[in-house]
Amino acid sequence: MSNIRFSGHETFHCRHFWLKKGVDFIAAEKDFKSNSAVVDLGVGKNMVVSINHWLNAFDLIEDSKNISTLAKKIFLDDGFDPYLEDFGTLWILHYKLLENDYSSINKIVFDEFRKTRVSSEFTINQLHDFILRKLKKINQTVSEATIENDLKVFLRNYITINKEDKNLEDDFFSIFLSLKLISILPNILDEGQKIYRIEHDSKINLNPLILLFAIKDTFENEISIAVTDIQFRVSDLFLCNREGTEDKLLKLQELGYLVYKEDAGRKEIQFKSDSSKWDILRDYYENDI
Repeated sequence: MSNIRFSGHETFHCRHFWLKKGVDFIAAEKDFKSNSAVVDLGVGKNMVVSINHWLNAFDLIEDSKNISTLAKKIFLDDGFDPYLEDFGTLWILHYKLLENDYSSINKIVFDEFRKTRVSSEFTINQLHDFILRKLKKINQTVSEATIENDLKVFLRNYITINKEDKNLEDDFFSIFLSLKLISILPNILDEGQKIYRIEHDSKINLNPLILLFAIKDTFENEISIAVTDIQFRVSDLFLCNREGTEDKLLKLQELGYLVYKEDAGRKEIQFKSDSSKWDILRDYYENDI
């Protein structure tokens, strides 16, 4: 079992404008380690490191120095959504953050930890203890401070932490607030701790074509795929339950992208064309589906 990757973000959660800024920086063949990076990016030295970290975490960098195809398709000036104005782009980034697993805390919380819970509610102490048990199991040592920082940054990417004393600008630029994947239960504490809830449901705000892009990305070159495999490897990363998955697959069948059928008790999909994941991405951004 490989080690869990912590830190690298310099305790900064990802801001909306950082990804476009970072992609343009690399596209201009500039180096994050250069002395001019602070001036070129217009941020502090630690933020330069953090931007580099988030580009890697979202799979927007290849070979440490080139932008990925996904980065080109979305973030270049002629890309589909360079300024993160489309809700679907946030879903894609969330999916890639978990699928890429460069920043391990995200997949640990949304996929592994969630599946061990009877309830969708949890406290930071419960999550912290789960991580410690996981580290012990793989014989990996990580400082308490590192774990705490990762948990804080993880939460800041998805929710407003402190409504009483918050930095409005920081919260506005937190990248995944609008996905509403985590919430805080109001006026309820567990041993003095806030109670958080992971929102695992049918995800009516997840466009079927975004799900199809992720399916194509995960099961490249496969024509027939079991729905249980789609649920486990793709839908679970979106926190989309089985009902939501089946609804979206049926919609994709209506749109002519696939055949959704049940054979001898096995539900599966079969693609009707050889469209690539990039074709699907183009269809999403260029058509009102």
